[in-house]
Amino acid sequence: MRLQPALRRRQGSTLIELLVVISIVAMLVALLLPAVQWARESARRVQCQNNLRQWGLAFAMREQSSGAFPPGYRRVSPSGTFVAPLLPLVEQQALNYDLARDWNDPVNRQAVGTKLKLMICPSTPLSDRIDRTDALLPLGSGDYSSSHGVNAKYCLLAGWPLYTPADDNGILTTERTRLAEVIDGLSQTILLVEDAGRPDLWKLGRRVAGTTDNPGWADPDFEIALDGSDHLPTGSGQGLGTCVMNCTNDNEAYSFHPGGVNLLFADGHVQLVRETLAAEVFAALTTKAAGDVVRDGAY
Repeated sequence: MRLQPALRRRQGSTLIELLVVISIVAMLVALLLPAVQWARESARRVQCQNNLRQWGLAFAMREQSSGAFPPGYRRVSPSGTFVAPLLPLVEQQALNYDLARDWNDPVNRQAVGTKLKLMICPSTPLSDRIDRTDALLPLGSGDYSSSHGVNAKYCLLAGWPLYTPADDNGILTTERTRLAEVIDGLSQTILLVEDAGRPDLWKLGRRVAGTTDNPGWADPDFEIALDGSDHLPTGSGQGLGTCVMNCTNDNEAYSFHPGGVNLLFADGHVQLVRETLAAEVFAALTTKAAGDVVRDGAY
């Protein structure tokens, strides 16, 4: 028996219904995407902090075995950075870095050209993490740098009195630092700072033309200090503004975590400090014996 046309069951969907379904799906994706991105960044941030904790453990073992933290950098022979003496303590002894030789000695060239996973924050937009400024000496870049202190030029810029000593007032300077010399407290003094994304040049969350200086983890000039940044969205990496973090990654504290930067403290703990941190507080966390104790909750 044939159904009458008016009683036949409608098959399929109309165009309007299809568009409604597509709109609903698009709205759901738009709602879910930020949550997915947040979850991914959260996981990357945790891994980044775990990397810094591994370096903190290496620093602690080095201090226990030798009685002091290693120098942050040395420009006299045997020149290098804090990374080299810690390599065996982060299971990188296979690099065969010779501590008795300069960092750029031919014996060490293969080692210093290595990309160390433990020196890279997963939140960093990865490009070629090899510094090729010198074609004859490609260098593995790093996102975690030592800070030797608050520079005198920053104090002059900010209108502060100079610290004593004027520049090398942090833990990781050209000299070994014993625990007893960290008068301000291990939990309130920085060992390593994120200065991520090098050699690419980033300013205020955007990649700009040019490259940063000295991004190689083995280069003695890899170290940074608190000495001012550039507030402007254009121009060179440095402009000596008073911003202390996330203005530029050209030898300043910089990360790709929303709203803050990871710091490794001398007691081994790692903390994401907010980028709105007062410059005076950041300076107090940088110096090791200035008597500027930071109150709880200030960072």
